[in-house]
Amino acid sequence: MRRLDDPSVDPVTSDVHTYTLLTRKGEPMAKWIEAIENYSDDIATRAGGANLDLAVPSCPEWTLGDLVVHLGGVHRFWAANLLARDSGARVTPEGVDDPSDDEPIDWFRAGTTSLASALREVGDDAPCWTWWGEPLTSGAVARHQVQEAAIHNWDAKLALGIARPLASSIAHDGISEFLYVHRHELIDDTNAYITFTSTNTNGTWHVGHDSDPPVTVTGSASQLVLLLNGRAPLSALSVDGPAECVQALLDAIDLS
Repeated sequence: MRRLDDPSVDPVTSDVHTYTLLTRKGEPMAKWIEAIENYSDDIATRAGGANLDLAVPSCPEWTLGDLVVHLGGVHRFWAANLLARDSGARVTPEGVDDPSDDEPIDWFRAGTTSLASALREVGDDAPCWTWWGEPLTSGAVARHQVQEAAIHNWDAKLALGIARPLASSIAHDGISEFLYVHRHELIDDTNAYITFTSTNTNGTWHVGHDSDPPVTVTGSASQLVLLLNGRAPLSALSVDGPAECVQALLDAIDLS
């Protein structure tokens, strides 16, 4: 496995966006908070009128209620870490995934409120611990939480039988964000050079280093980000080259 802290190694590149571009100050933070709130509110509204014991096909061990508790806990966890303003230490608050006797949807909504409030309080460039490393900022956390909420919104809708493609702009940025935060898992000298190409957002992302044979995976931005997040099979996309090379890369990613 090649070291990714070697400055000569650039394992994930994009000719459309870079990570630093999408963590610039100003408007993106407001949009990220709005997206987190909108996706989460949609989950709460739909789950509140549904059977929480429904199975979530994309998360085989979960019910819809489990999804609600998971995301509510995620929101509380990141709110605590944001408010700590410490990039060097992970904060693990107690009881973040335990609604106890609270009504689960109200508890979930309170978690979303805590995350959004924390993001507004600290702004887009406050120090914050992350599990993926640099950039250790509140902006990076906000961007990641958009994807967390968007993917779980898709999961919830799948459980309810109403799944739809993700919004193209959210999905497009999700590909860039996913490939960056999982960069340490994506490079092996035996892997082919893999290009992901979005048909509806004019996006191209490259993983690996020049090799033979190269592989191209083509689909909509939504299909690509769902593939990377383990929500869509590789067979649902177009693959030019050895599909087994792509599947090996996908299998190496820890989605837990």
